[in-house]
Amino acid sequence: MRNSYICSALIATICFAAGQNTNAQKNHAYAITGETKGNAMWMAVKEIDLGSGAEIRSIYSPKDKPAIIDAARGIRLQQSDAAMTVTNQVTTVGRNGIASTMITYADGKKSDVVTAPTESLVAATAFDAKTNRLYYTPMHSNELRYFDLSKGTNMVYYVRNTALKNFQEVGENDVITRMCFGSDGYGYALTNDGNHLIRFSSGDKITVTDLGSVRDGDDNENISIRNMCTSWGGDLVADAFGKLYVISMKKNVFEIDPQTMVADYKGAIANLPEDFMVNGAAVDEKGSVIVSSATKTDHYYTVDLKTLQATALKGQSGDVYNASDLASGHFIDEAAAQVKDNPVATVKGNSVISIFPNPVVNRTMNVAFDGIKGKQNLQLVDAKGNIVYNKVVDVANKSVSTIALPSGITSGIYILKVSDANGRQQYSGKVVVY
Repeated sequence: MRNSYICSALIATICFAAGQNTNAQKNHAYAITGETKGNAMWMAVKEIDLGSGAEIRSIYSPKDKPAIIDAARGIRLQQSDAAMTVTNQVTTVGRNGIASTMITYADGKKSDVVTAPTESLVAATAFDAKTNRLYYTPMHSNELRYFDLSKGTNMVYYVRNTALKNFQEVGENDVITRMCFGSDGYGYALTNDGNHLIRFSSGDKITVTDLGSVRDGDDNENISIRNMCTSWGGDLVADAFGKLYVISMKKNVFEIDPQTMVADYKGAIANLPEDFMVNGAAVDEKGSVIVSSATKTDHYYTVDLKTLQATALKGQSGDVYNASDLASGHFIDEAAAQVKDNPVATVKGNSVISIFPNPVVNRTMNVAFDGIKGKQNLQLVDAKGNIVYNKVVDVANKSVSTIALPSGITSGIYILKVSDANGRQQYSGKVVVY
C-alpha cells in the first residue's frame, strides 16, 4: 500500500448513515473500518451500535463477492478473473470521465471488468435514509457507488453514466474525504482542499453538480478551510436546517452554507485526547455528534457543537472499532425542527406520495411519486386558505419532482394538495417552511 493511501485514510471521512430499522437498532451507524478492531485497512463496512460501539452486522468485507451492477443500465459487471490468462486489455475513458476496461482472455472471451467495490481504500460515503442507499466513492476514483440496503448486501451498484468528479485529480488535495446527505435531500461530497463541493441526487436518475469552491468566512482569520495542517480530512455532517458541518482531522469545526458556499470557522473541539484524530462523525438519535478515530479503539466521544465540548461515551465495554468514517440517518437539531407529528426527513403521505425534507429548508422541497403517472397539480395553501404556489408536473412511474418555492413564501405551516388531471385528490398534508 502506498504511503499516500495510508496518509489519506487517516485523514479521511465517510458519512455513512443508518436508516430506519428496528427500535432496538435505531441508535446505529455504519462504519468504514478494517476486518478486525485495530486493523488500518479501511475496506470493510460494518453496521455498529453508536452507544456501545459493538458490531451489529457486516455490510461488506473484501472477502465477499457481491454482484456488481451498472446502476444506469441494470446489467451485471464483472471483476477480472485472476485464474484466467489475459491476452489483451483496453481501457477507454468516455465523455462522462468514467473509465471502462475491456479484457480478452486466452479462450477468446471478452469481459467489461471493474475494480473491487472498495478497491484499496474508501474515504467518503453517505447514507440516504429515504432510499435506504449507502453511497460512497473509492479514493482516487471519480465513480460514485452504493449499496441498496432495501435489497440486501449482496449487490453493489456502480454509477457509470455520470462521474462524481469532472476534474483531473492531481494529488491528495483533490481526494474526496467528506460526504453526507443534507436535510434538503441531496448528497454532498467535499475534497480535502475545499475546492470542490459536489452535490448529487438519489433515486432512479442520479445527477451530479460541482458547486465549486468553498470560501472562508470573514472571521476565519488564520484557520482556513483549505489549510492542510488544520482543516483536511475528518468528516461531514448536516443539521435539520440546511447547513453542513466539517469536523477536520485536527478537531476544527466549520459551518458551511451550500447556498452561499461560505465556510465559517466555529472553533476547535475541547477535551479530546491529544493523540485523538477525528476521522469519523455521525449524528445519533438524540441529535448529538459522535466522533471516532482511525487509530484509537478505546472510546467514541460525543461532541456538543454549540459548546465544542467532548465527552467520552458511557456504556462502551472493551475496545470499539477504530473507524475512519461514521454516519447515521439523523440530523443535528432534529428535535428543534420537528413540529407536532412531522418528522424532519420525510412525510409519508400515502403509499404513493411522500415529501422530503419536511420542514422545508432553503426553499426547496421534493415530492416523490411511486406508482402513478401523468400530470399532477401541486398546490401549496396557507393558513388562510390562499393558494400561494401552484404547479403542474408530469410524473413518470417512479420519480421525484423538486419544487423551488418563490421568495415571497414566508416561514410557517402550509398544506400541500396533490390532485390528478381529473381533479381527484391524491394527497393532502401539512408542510412546514423555514
